[in-house]
Amino acid sequence: MAADLILDFRYAVRVLLRQKIFAATAILTLALGIGANTALFSVVSGVILRPLPLADPERLVQLAETTALSPRGEAVTWSNLDAYRRESTSFEQLVGYDVSARYLRGGADPERVMVVRAERGFFAMLGVAPIAGRTFRDDDPPTVAVVSETFWKQRLGANASIVGRSITLDDEPLTIVGVMPESFQFPYGAASILPGAASEVRSDLWTVASPPPQPRIRISHVTGRLKPNVSIVAAGTELSAIAKRLDSESPNPNSRGVRLVPLSDAVVPATVRRPLLVLLGAVGLVLALACANLTNLLLARMTLRVREVAMRAALGASPRRLARLFLVESVVLSLAGGALGLALAWWGTSRLMVLVRTQIPRAHEVGLDWRVFLFQLVVCAIAAALFGLAPAVIAMRTDARSALQESGGPSTTGRGQRRLLDGLVVLEVALAFVLAAGATLLVRELVRLRDTDAGMSPSNVLTVHVGQRMTPRTDPHSFYQIADRVAQLPGVRAAGFTQLLPLQNWGWTSNSSEFTRRGQPPGQTARFPIELRYITPGYFQALGITVRRGRGFTERDIRGAPPVIVINETLARRYFGDDDPVGITMSRGTIVGLIADVRQVHLDRSAAPEIYYPIAQNWSQVSELGMSLVVRTQERPEAFVGQVRDVVRDVDPNLAVFSVKTMERVIADSLSEFTLFLMLMGTFAALAILLAGTGAYGVIACLASSRTREFAIRLALGADGARVARLVLGHGVRITALGLGVGLFAAFAIAPLLRTLPVTVRPPDAATTAPVALLIALVAVVACLVPAWRASRVDPMTMLKRE
Repeated sequence: MAADLILDFRYAVRVLLRQKIFAATAILTLALGIGANTALFSVVSGVILRPLPLADPERLVQLAETTALSPRGEAVTWSNLDAYRRESTSFEQLVGYDVSARYLRGGADPERVMVVRAERGFFAMLGVAPIAGRTFRDDDPPTVAVVSETFWKQRLGANASIVGRSITLDDEPLTIVGVMPESFQFPYGAASILPGAASEVRSDLWTVASPPPQPRIRISHVTGRLKPNVSIVAAGTELSAIAKRLDSESPNPNSRGVRLVPLSDAVVPATVRRPLLVLLGAVGLVLALACANLTNLLLARMTLRVREVAMRAALGASPRRLARLFLVESVVLSLAGGALGLALAWWGTSRLMVLVRTQIPRAHEVGLDWRVFLFQLVVCAIAAALFGLAPAVIAMRTDARSALQESGGPSTTGRGQRRLLDGLVVLEVALAFVLAAGATLLVRELVRLRDTDAGMSPSNVLTVHVGQRMTPRTDPHSFYQIADRVAQLPGVRAAGFTQLLPLQNWGWTSNSSEFTRRGQPPGQTARFPIELRYITPGYFQALGITVRRGRGFTERDIRGAPPVIVINETLARRYFGDDDPVGITMSRGTIVGLIADVRQVHLDRSAAPEIYYPIAQNWSQVSELGMSLVVRTQERPEAFVGQVRDVVRDVDPNLAVFSVKTMERVIADSLSEFTLFLMLMGTFAALAILLAGTGAYGVIACLASSRTREFAIRLALGADGARVARLVLGHGVRITALGLGVGLFAAFAIAPLLRTLPVTVRPPDAATTAPVALLIALVAVVACLVPAWRASRVDPMTMLKRE
């Protein structure tokens, strides 16, 4: 048996080496399908399937408190965290931590770094050892720090004696006690608290956090380690009971609960998992297309090998031996395509990670591991079985006597084989239609989002993020001075600061119950959240936000002046109805202006109720994340970058300057995840259409070749070449139309899967499906023209003499 397999393997290799064009076409087709699947599966494996690189990651959970206004969870107060630790019996540890921006001194310019303030049990809970020094101890003061390996190499020169040295953050010296390995990047996506404004995707330093004097202050994140054999359901039930008791003891009970999820789900949420799995399904369709295409090639090739099969059968080869010969050949093709596909996957994965490293958590862990190799081996085996089965069955059923009695040249194809070939083309056209229709739907939504009125005018707008450690004692005058001086630069129309730009949304949130007319009790309407934003005069003009009524802020709205606010149209509608709110004094200040709605979170989300404050009157609310300067120019905004930097350095050299972008780039970055998804889907669709076109060509050419004798007789009896061409072309058009019909049904059936994307995708309609159908039909018809032309050019005399 083994010897026969070796002989079959050698024979398959010799045959493929003799038929180089066929072998190259087959291997390249497989490599594209297998390589694309392997590359995407490597992302799924690294992001979703691979356990977190922490000790016993299955016992790590993320904890958050929930309310009616925050059902997905919010930060936990220090007092509640202490209660959970004291009263819960389900956890070995519960550790809180915050992520914040700090500013590194000592170089030519201040640098912004992401710092994790964590309790002393943080590293012990996660169970990861440092590569140098140590992690936190219970007796460590707040002035010690652990740094990442990247920070140690890039900013500290990989100094071997770094442990015990000091660095200065915000004028505060910190002693380095340890260096964490490159693989340790917890919490993942530390810069996600500043989306779009941060190029960092990881933490740089970890410092000690201690409970504050006010126990009601919140800590942003809490991670816990469950005791062995304790389920997450049991732990969640216990914490919910504790939260209910704490809520009943509160003077203002608000039905607080607890949300407990596996840490892996918190690191890679469903908004990341679902699109990745949809893409994996889409690229699986490409592999199915490749297998169908290769099956067509092999079946077409079988018409040339029928006499060979018949000769082997006549010499004593059993049907099983003949089937094995063709299956071995399929395995050789599959392994060769898999080897080339692995190289393409390695290249494609590295390029893909460059694009998604700031968008997908755990992107640095993506690579070709044993899961990927096992996946590719299974894919190669399945592919070999799929495209090798049909030729093997045909070989087993070949009638040796009738095949040897036929004259030379291509044999005729049986009705069953013709139906199989037609069915494969129908499948290819249908799958290509599904992928192309999906890509077209995404293009439609991208165009819609780009045409959406975001409530601002982004053209000729430069944005510059500046920051330093903010405290209630910090003087905001420097920000006003920077905005004034930049606004006076030649070619600048307006300039102003905001805490964070639209589409880089982050900020404080209040409750409508705290927004009341002065001297009146809270209204009885349903509560709703209100976003709080802090700006300087000139911001509305710089970003092109329309003031509907009243005015924006001026230089007179300073500390000590009567507090003033500006609200947006959404808040005005929900709170005041048809009344004019300008001039009404509220608990948060007198409303002096009403502005147009601005889409702050995403272009696909409507504006939320908002209150704007002058930062001079609310400086204590400005965070260490800094402020964003918005500059409207008369010319290309990029030309003003140097002048703006000079103004910032001149006014306050302690301010760090980073994330310099045009507002148009900010908008494009907000759609980057969707654009990446569209790019991949578009690539898969283009590949599918190409495979469908080549598949249609191969089948029609094969069937036309098998009917050469019939066409010769028709021509000899007086039929013209155009009629013969129409016969061949009509057959191609019929199976293409059937494939489009099946594809249309399938596209509507699986359209709900696109709802997993972070933007709204409307169902397919005639406006999106008709162009796709026309394109695929055109490709298929063009592919059928060559076989039709060749059929019309058959020489009856030559063919009949051969007979």
